[in-house]
Amino acid sequence: MRTCCRWTRPWLCWISLAVALLAGCRHGPPADGGIPAELATRLAAEPAACQAYRNHYVRAFHRHVAALSRHDEAAETGARQELERLRRELADQGLDADQCSRPRCIIEPLQGGKLDSWCGFRLPDRDGPNLYRWVAWPPPGGAARTEESP
Repeated sequence: MRTCCRWTRPWLCWISLAVALLAGCRHGPPADGGIPAELATRLAAEPAACQAYRNHYVRAFHRHVAALSRHDEAAETGARQELERLRRELADQGLDADQCSRPRCIIEPLQGGKLDSWCGFRLPDRDGPNLYRWVAWPPPGGAARTEESP
């Protein structure tokens, strides 16, 4: 039985190793900790107002969930009004909220009746083992959450 790394053909082993490493790198996260190129391209094609709307929307969503978790009705109302204000500002610029890509935001129940939330984009995982892959939003190094829920 012959193996790849026989001393008579060591270059075959190096080529196989290089191909395997390059294939593995292709499926990994972006090297800079940013967002995948396909998502970055899609978001860059949208009007500039969408970027601001997206980031403010996520912060307002986190504030709303934090208020729900604390049972703070005043803060909950304020966060809901903030979301409505963001939509109005977008409409004033001639855009509808549906014209802007927004991450999916999820409310996660925790022990003790507390709530947490997280947001991200669901992208098809064309080359990987899963149907979808999730990209956290804001991306690493992006705007931090302004309030923690739990």
